[in-house]
Amino acid sequence: MAEQSVGEGMREMLAPGNVNERLEEAVDERPLIKHLLDFGIVGRALLIAAVLTIIALILFSPMIAGIVLILSFFASWVLLAVRSYEKRRPTVRTAERHEAGDSEDREED
Repeated sequence: MAEQSVGEGMREMLAPGNVNERLEEAVDERPLIKHLLDFGIVGRALLIAAVLTIIALILFSPMIAGIVLILSFFASWVLLAVRSYEKRRPTVRTAERHEAGDSEDREED
């Protein structure tokens, strides 16, 4: 196996086709990522951060408001994503779903 230089590895890693494939693989492997990338969740986190920043700007200084902006955005983003992930239906494999459906059909007969 030939070793690649750092530049070649970076080009391969940042290739547009590879980014989409890696993103799809990451979403399949880690279902929480799908919730982290949801625009609704990101939008709500941004809204929460904006409101808290305006309040901090009025009550305190711009520097503290900047810190509040960063902390509140990331904290609300992660909390909203985890909350959304916990509300999802449990993952059921297709084979298990068909087996469950077949057993329910047999019980009805």
